[in-house]
Amino acid sequence: MPSPVIRMSHIQGRVTTRLLVTLVLVGVLLLLVTQWLFYRVSHVHVVDARIKSDMVAVASRLPGWLEHVAVNEGDEVVKSQPLVTIDSGELRLELEVLVSRQATLRAEQKRLDAELAYVEAVDRAELLLAEEAVARAQIELNQAKLELGKASADLRRLEGMTANSMVSAQQLADAVYRRKQADVKVSFAGSELRSTNAALEKARASLARKDVLAGQKGVVSQEIAELDAEEHRLRLRLQDHNVRSPLSGRVTKIFVEQGEFVQVGQTLMLAYSPNSLWVEANVKETAIRKVSPGQPAVITVDGMPEQTFQGEVARVGYATTSEFALIPSPNPSGNFTKTTQRIPVRIRFDAPDQRLRPGMMVEVGIRVRD
Repeated sequence: MPSPVIRMSHIQGRVTTRLLVTLVLVGVLLLLVTQWLFYRVSHVHVVDARIKSDMVAVASRLPGWLEHVAVNEGDEVVKSQPLVTIDSGELRLELEVLVSRQATLRAEQKRLDAELAYVEAVDRAELLLAEEAVARAQIELNQAKLELGKASADLRRLEGMTANSMVSAQQLADAVYRRKQADVKVSFAGSELRSTNAALEKARASLARKDVLAGQKGVVSQEIAELDAEEHRLRLRLQDHNVRSPLSGRVTKIFVEQGEFVQVGQTLMLAYSPNSLWVEANVKETAIRKVSPGQPAVITVDGMPEQTFQGEVARVGYATTSEFALIPSPNPSGNFTKTTQRIPVRIRFDAPDQRLRPGMMVEVGIRVRD
């Protein structure tokens, strides 16, 4: 049997070991409690925060039958990528009719241009010929007047010589004939001048045809401009039949199927940009005074507990979440239970992760004190 001294030494050793273990456990517990207390003092902790994103509703600007859906839920898309196609057969027929009318009017415009050029050339030539004819008729009238003056002077001279029998009756008769002949020439030249002046006025009046044709051309040009504007509008509507992605991101939900009839403004699908994710933490109003933009935050995602993310307070809300409730909670009975309200705080990720999804639950610790 062991001696009493050995037995006592063994008991003392076990007591010492237990005491050391107890002291170590107490020390570890104190350290953990101290860390927990320091964390609670230096951080605002929120356990029911969520990941949020700007969800973009992709809608149709035109009604029609859904011809094709080019993406599935969860697909990544780039900006301007086609998402759905709405049947555009009727619109394409309208566009073909419009293009045909444009071709007809442009042909009419070319015809008017050619006719206008021809009329301008002809009228210019006729005007020049008429002006030359008037000038020639004026010269002939002046010449006839000169001949009439000379014939009249010769007749007066011969009549003065008749009394002295110096001129024969035949000579006098010839002088009278020449004078009458010159008078006829003056009358004829005057008539010719009046005729050429009338032709000149007619040639000048023909110039108005150019203005008429120019007016017709202006009307046709205006109709073409209206059709061009209508074509632009139809082509814009045709582009709207191909609904494209407004952003580069991911499709989260599709609400329509191929073959459905969609209305104007109907939401077809939802999409978001993974780079625009943030955390919305509803902080108690009793702690919101400690929170301000720029403070660092540690984010723990429930679906990824092995990893933490760093963030920063981007914005502190200016109203409590109860103010946005669809159903208000009045208190007509007079019974009142005071409830601590919460104010939304937006926290942005320093480095977003493609594995994060909107709606995921997270815990946030906002460092409010060093």
